Amino acid sequence: MSLQSTTNASVFNFLNDEVRAGRGDIVLPGSDRLSGVIKRYSEGGENKMHCHPTEDHTFYILEGEATFHIGEDANVIVVGQYDAIYLPQGTNYWFLSSGATKLIMIRVGSEYGSDRIIDGQLVLSHRANAERIPTRELAF
Repeated sequence: MSLQSTTNASVFNFLNDEVRAGRGDIVLPGSDRLSGVIKRYSEGGENKMHCHPTEDHTFYILEGEATFHIGEDANVIVVGQYDAIYLPQGTNYWFLSSGATKLIMIRVGSEYGSDRIIDGQLVLSHRANAERIPTRELAF
C-alpha cells in the first residue's frame, strides 16, 4: 500500500547532529508567508548593515551567542541561548557569532520578504538553490 498525502502539513526534524555539524543556512519547510532558516556560524555572521524592507523577522538562538548591531554599529545587543530578537521590517542590522561555541539559530520570517537592501541596493533572496530540511511523508 503506497502512501498518498492529501495534506500540505509537514513534519520534520530540524536540530540533529547532522544539522548541528553543518555550516551556513538550511531552509526549513514553509510557505511564501511563513518561512524559517537554520543559520549556523562557527565564526562571523551577517557582517554588513542591511534591512529587509517588507519583512518582519525573528531570530531564536538555540546554541551559542550572537551580537547584533541595530540601526548603527554603536547600538549593540548580545543575544544568548534561548533568547530571541524581533526585527520589524526596515530595521537596519548586522550580527556575528560572539560566543565560545558555535552559533545555531532559527530565523523566522517570510520567503519573499527575505530580499534585503545593502548599501542602498536591493539584493534578492537566493534561497531557491539553498540546502533544505527534508520532510516525512504523511499517511493522510
